[in-house]
Amino acid sequence: MIRGLVGVALALAGLVPLGAGVLFLTRTPFRVGLAVFTGMAAAMVLLPPLVYLGLSPSVPLVLALGVVAVFAGVLFGRPRWGRLHVEPLPLLVLAAPLVLLAARAAEKPVDQYDAFANWVLKAKLLYFDRGFLSASIAPPVHREYPLGLPSIEAYVLHAVGSANTRVLHVLFVVFLGGLALIAWTVLRPHVGTWPLTAGLSLLLWMPAARDQALSAYADVPLACLFVSAVLLLASEQIALGTVFAAAALATKRDAIAFLAVLYALGFAALLVRRERDRLRAWSISALCVVASAVPWRVFDATHDLHDRDIKPSLSHADQVGFVLGRLGHLIVERAYLWALPIAAIAAVVMLVRGRDRQLALGALALGVGLLAALVVVYVSGTTGVRYLVRSTAERTLITPALLAAALLPLLATRALGAPRPPDRRPQRSPRRPRRGRRRR
Repeated sequence: MIRGLVGVALALAGLVPLGAGVLFLTRTPFRVGLAVFTGMAAAMVLLPPLVYLGLSPSVPLVLALGVVAVFAGVLFGRPRWGRLHVEPLPLLVLAAPLVLLAARAAEKPVDQYDAFANWVLKAKLLYFDRGFLSASIAPPVHREYPLGLPSIEAYVLHAVGSANTRVLHVLFVVFLGGLALIAWTVLRPHVGTWPLTAGLSLLLWMPAARDQALSAYADVPLACLFVSAVLLLASEQIALGTVFAAAALATKRDAIAFLAVLYALGFAALLVRRERDRLRAWSISALCVVASAVPWRVFDATHDLHDRDIKPSLSHADQVGFVLGRLGHLIVERAYLWALPIAAIAAVVMLVRGRDRQLALGALALGVGLLAALVVVYVSGTTGVRYLVRSTAERTLITPALLAAALLPLLATRALGAPRPPDRRPQRSPRRPRRGRRRR
């Protein structure tokens, strides 16, 4: 176990140059934790096209990508160093669930069918440098899925030095920690320390997030990357948010529906407010995200890998009531700590009290849009709608649940009318106007 944990730590350290280069290019202040999570997202976008070209997601390849990214960031970006401001007690409170979960993850076997038959099996084949398209005794199921998660898992196995798939669960804990870091960075200027700590504690202690992180499925990484993209795009960090949106798309196909809702709502809001500059930036972001999926779609088309689970149609529209009922039942289950209904109530209170209505409407619209997207996906299933919902709804609901948990501190404080925390950035003293020279 010790060797595996050391290998994971070395793999994360090897992602720092790649993450730093992306932060430089996106003109984001450098922080070590943010560089690690950004490096994970960037690797999930960049490694699959190289895998399609026949390269193995090895440690030297990732380090080479990091060197290129750093040089590009220095030449074309703006290297900035974020000030280290640590709040010890909140840090300990938020680290506790992550440490406990990592301890369980280090010894958790891969015992879920889709995990060892799809995601982990692809990672092992990439680690052993064997093509998963060739005929074999047990080829991976759903070969048409994107390779973002298996690629970074194979990279971690290279750093470990063996096919120790147990320690891959630790990587999922890092995804949760990365989401908490993004949420803290984005929301801290708007939410007090302890309300934000309480809200993120709810996210990190959520039983559904804990159990699914230990399943080795792609739902938790997708949720963490997507919610990070939402927070960054909403906070005007559009370039960095685009990287995380592309990483979400490289993780699982569910991201297609989620990102379609996100960008559609973003474009609609910007058109109503007639913000041309932001609309242009969002358009470039959407084009970059779509372009990042081109290698994956070309690879699938070239190798005749077709989707067999989902086919857009209205043939199962009569099952909408069943799907809504099942999702509604899960939303109020304790496994999600009632994050969705509490966040919705806070947003409604904001609307009634007339406080930050744009934020409240945006949160409600995005939450309803994600749930509607899930309904459309389920009624388009080809393997039986009821079976598909019963077997996967608990996993797919984790994305809107984590989004609600991440936004809850902001929504709750605004609904209760709490004052905004003071800006912790030092204020610059105003410059005195220069006196003109006296004319002799």
